[in-house]
Amino acid sequence: MTVEESACDCPTPCGFSRRRSEPRSVSDTAADIEPERAPRGERWLYAWGGANVAIGVASLLVPLYVVQLGGDAVALGVLWFATSMAMAPSSLAVGPITDQFGHQRTIVLVGFAGIAVAFAALPLLGSVAAVVVADAALWLFVAAVTPVFTTLVIADAPQHRWNGRIARLNKYQGYGWTVGLVLGSAWTLVVGEHLNPIETQRALLWLCAGIVLVCAVAAASALPTEPGTRGLRGRLRRRPSRRAVRSVFSPLLPGRVVSLARSASPRDLLTGVSRPLLLYFAAVSVFFAGFSVFSAPLPDFLTNAGFGDDAVFALYVVSSLASAVFYVGAGELADRYDLRRLQSGALGLRAVVFPVVAAVGYAVQASTAAGLVAVAGLFALVGLSWAVIAVTANSLVARYAGPTNRGAALGLYTALSSAAGGVGGLLGGWLASAYDYVSAFAVAALLVVAGAAVVLALDALDTSPTN
Repeated sequence: MTVEESACDCPTPCGFSRRRSEPRSVSDTAADIEPERAPRGERWLYAWGGANVAIGVASLLVPLYVVQLGGDAVALGVLWFATSMAMAPSSLAVGPITDQFGHQRTIVLVGFAGIAVAFAALPLLGSVAAVVVADAALWLFVAAVTPVFTTLVIADAPQHRWNGRIARLNKYQGYGWTVGLVLGSAWTLVVGEHLNPIETQRALLWLCAGIVLVCAVAAASALPTEPGTRGLRGRLRRRPSRRAVRSVFSPLLPGRVVSLARSASPRDLLTGVSRPLLLYFAAVSVFFAGFSVFSAPLPDFLTNAGFGDDAVFALYVVSSLASAVFYVGAGELADRYDLRRLQSGALGLRAVVFPVVAAVGYAVQASTAAGLVAVAGLFALVGLSWAVIAVTANSLVARYAGPTNRGAALGLYTALSSAAGGVGGLLGGWLASAYDYVSAFAVAALLVVAGAAVVLALDALDTSPTN
């Protein structure tokens, strides 16, 4: 997952894409995405929301911790890349496992334990390389747990209610994420008066470990003992066959990849994927790389510009809240306007804002209220644009894909956005270190513009309505 998705965009959760992101529900109407209150049988939503408080803290605290340990923009790019690469296989493996065998409760509890252990290990580490490895492990467990909660929230629900259920999940994890950013800002402001910066961060990491442990206990008491839907229960009682186990893991085995490379041509591998969808996937790869070129070195830029840790957390809170409050509005806009043009407009807004952040960050006095407000306004625009991009991207993929491969297309979208985010993070860190932040953010803007142009080009290939 990427910091772009977490801190600047959305809290990550239901539709992973890079890193730390970012609630993403796909809806056809605004009414469909109106969150519902958690019923008695789903009190585990509170445990997941509480865990997202700690996860939200980690999305920004760990990059700041790397900076305190002496890491530069390149180190942040490596951190971003490692996290993105760790999340991809985890999220890909857990889905088939839960579909085939169930055991959601066990996966959630093991995942919570892994997250808590990673949090507890981080303050004990004193090198950037060790922190990168521990943070990758943390997000590996986050990526494993997230799709399980999505499965649980729609279990036994008719399909027409899935949007509302997923929106409710987004609400709990999204506001938990935002509370985590608020906690980080308040902690660095208050505790930072008594401890030096690195000890302040380490104490907050210990607190996050405790929060996750408490949430694990709450989840253990609230999660159903027989997870999943009724259809899964019969399968859980049966001993899985060797063929079933092999079918779950075969896509992840190196031999399977080699076999595909030898026996299948590119045309065979892309059978069933429409030309507009292929073009859109190309656009996704380009503009998600641009997002990460901007976001990976962003914490280091803000620190060098004079913003303290409390101010950096506050800026990310603004972006996260802007996304959260505009999701319903983005859904309404998607119902009224062509999705391709709407998304291109949001991408264009980001392309303008990215280099302006660098210019304003250098020009204003970070220690003044006016300087903080000016940069916060730009972060709000980043968050608002993300709400539009998140809603329209999922909808475009679902509508360009055929009914028989829609799930695979959405999975490929997630994988492409994560991989592109990882590569973009490395590129952004290198550009900021080798040249300067203005150059890095300008390249990010150019990549986003290129992606937006490809999205607009979809009009020439497919004239069917997309709203």
